[in-house]
Amino acid sequence: MTEKHPEQGILIIGTGTLARWAAQLLESAGRLVYGFAPTQEHPEKEQDLLSIFPPITKARMWKLIRDHEVDYVVALIDPVLRERMAQALFERTQRAAIPVVHDSVFLAPTAELGGGSILLPYVVVGISARVGGYVVIESHTYIGAGTTIEDFVNIGSGCQIGENCVIGSYSYIGRGAVLLEGVKVGKGAQVLPGAIVREAVKPGEVYGG
Repeated sequence: MTEKHPEQGILIIGTGTLARWAAQLLESAGRLVYGFAPTQEHPEKEQDLLSIFPPITKARMWKLIRDHEVDYVVALIDPVLRERMAQALFERTQRAAIPVVHDSVFLAPTAELGGGSILLPYVVVGISARVGGYVVIESHTYIGAGTTIEDFVNIGSGCQIGENCVIGSYSYIGRGAVLLEGVKVGKGAQVLPGAIVREAVKPGEVYGG
């Protein structure tokens, strides 16, 4: 007899720390979680990484999503891989990933949050701030009023993002970094952990110090 997966399940697509965090947030909210390893290069290692929730086959993944039996979360830390998976899933299912937001997160009433984003504990998103799709924001990070974070951005824990900043797609803001008011970070740029950014960061630039 084929096992029937209960309704309201969540499929975590990914391995490693981010997938674990997302699974823990969802399980704490009472959602049933399934896992899927997106590559087959090191299946034995991926099986270990998925030890907290049961992995499923790729065919089963597509069927669950196509048949609307589960929602899904793309928990790949690399923003480019996250985009590729998100696009592939949307093209085949016409359904975007759900956002994962911890209960302790504060979203101002006028803030916007895109689909597929993952916000970890004690994140604050200020008035009229906009968080794009498939953004990952780690714990204890503050996003100032009027700031725009474009799609597929990674922001580490303990960051302070000032008001009216713009963070371009695929950017990485390292843990504990500070962006002063109005700073613009270009597409694909990296701000190193602990950096204090007072001026614009060019696209693709690595900024530290």
